[in-house]
Amino acid sequence: MIKLKHAVYVLLGTVVFYASCSSKSEEAVAPNIANETITQASLKFTNQANAADTPSCTYTFHLDNNNNVTSVDSTTLKLKANSKYNGVVYMLDQTQSPVFVVSNEIKQRENYHLFFYQPTPIASAPVISNTSPYIPGTPVNPNAAPLNLSVVRTDLDTNNPPLQIGLSTIFTTGAASTGNLRWVLRHQPNAKNGTYAPGSSDLDVNFITIIQ
Repeated sequence: MIKLKHAVYVLLGTVVFYASCSSKSEEAVAPNIANETITQASLKFTNQANAADTPSCTYTFHLDNNNNVTSVDSTTLKLKANSKYNGVVYMLDQTQSPVFVVSNEIKQRENYHLFFYQPTPIASAPVISNTSPYIPGTPVNPNAAPLNLSVVRTDLDTNNPPLQIGLSTIFTTGAASTGNLRWVLRHQPNAKNGTYAPGSSDLDVNFITIIQ
């Protein structure tokens, strides 16, 4: 299986990409599992008040013949001010034929995957809990105007008690602002407890985000 690890510095942040998912069943999974490739990761949105408003943002990882990352492309997320959006995750492995929809597999193995969404800059330290989509330790820049965006996960896995996943979300925007959205997928086989710490990161990227 393939493991990718790549760091690319972009205008407003550092991109770190790790691909780490399993072909084993969820019931039989072990803490150290084989890896597989995510070559494209997208967030797709629909404005709750206007179904024609469907913004999205995408990270694409370009690979060489040895499946090493050679470059990345990213798009800017643009959202309307003072709006609510329903969001969904869509991930692909384009090294397979036909193209494999990794986000479907994450849904099947939801009990050890957890997404985190961190708008930055923010006006105050994020509140971290078992239901928080925010990332512990994210720095606050008191000298920068905050990105007026809040995120709530809306889906639950089948753990007992159920824990959030983050394949579906609600993004709520405030006044016009610009910043970053850090998006992380944590891979937590036999360790998921609703917090960031267990496991490792399958995906860790930043999107330039404009609320207008």
